[in-house]
Amino acid sequence: MKHKFIYFTLLLVSLLITSACKKTAVGFLSPYIHYEVDPILIPKGRNFLSAGLNGDGTSQPYTCKVLHFYNKATGQNVDTMFAHTYPVQIWTALYSPKTDTTLALINGKRRTVNVPAVAISPESGQITANFGALNIPGGEYQFDLQITNDAGTRIYPKIGDFILKDTTTYDAVPALGTQYDKLFEVGNEGVSQLAGTPTLTIVRTGDTPNAVTVQFEDKTGAFFDPSKNEIIRRPSGNTYLQTLQDYAIAYTVTNNAMVFQYAFTPFPLNSLGNGFNIYYRIPTQYAHIDGQPDGKWSMNPRFPFRLYVPGAYTITMQFPDVTRVP
Repeated sequence: MKHKFIYFTLLLVSLLITSACKKTAVGFLSPYIHYEVDPILIPKGRNFLSAGLNGDGTSQPYTCKVLHFYNKATGQNVDTMFAHTYPVQIWTALYSPKTDTTLALINGKRRTVNVPAVAISPESGQITANFGALNIPGGEYQFDLQITNDAGTRIYPKIGDFILKDTTTYDAVPALGTQYDKLFEVGNEGVSQLAGTPTLTIVRTGDTPNAVTVQFEDKTGAFFDPSKNEIIRRPSGNTYLQTLQDYAIAYTVTNNAMVFQYAFTPFPLNSLGNGFNIYYRIPTQYAHIDGQPDGKWSMNPRFPFRLYVPGAYTITMQFPDVTRVP
């Protein structure tokens, strides 16, 4: 009996020693890591950030590395196309709209780096894109990922699937709202009615300068003259509704247009109220409105606008039932 006790004691000690010497597995790397959205839709030319990977319990931290990009329709390797880099400005300090009021102050907080138009974050697997994607043909693409953590390394063939979709370089109607010409009775702002719906035309005219030109045109093709106060801010109680001047870093007028310089996109960066609608007024003495007595109404045009790709833009609003009175 004594010998049996000694035997079992030695066996137990042996098992404990073996267990203590056995290496414990570290971490977990799931074979089922995936993106929740498939395919991911990326509007070309706009800053974009997707959701990250669903790790399916994978131990963190992990790192991601793209191995190859493919054209999904043809299966062709397109690594070279996605390896090309484009200059992008990044912030090096916190932007403050209250104090960073000039281009020099803003540029002091930015620097230019060359980055791919589409990239995958090594830390999260999120897909990022910038306006350099305008140089890549629209279509559906896939990519392979290599993911590594403490548990090892695994390759996930064609785990990512995204569509580069051609879109406008700005939002206006109907994405942000509608345009109108609202008439307010002179001397009695509580009385109003809508005039004919203006035609809104927006054209990106070049890569430079970063400026938006706004013109108001009557039905004959004549432009209202902001330098003579034919276009002014629209009152709202004791203040004014927002104009592009409130968002721009510089503002000038000509005899037929208002020109707003901006420093970065999106422009406007944030809304000051009422979404991204922009408001103006044309005083009654400068306009004849079809079917209305002269001197009764002021014109109050509104249009929505926000741009995402830098460059020069011209916004023209034409009124179908208004004749300019010079």
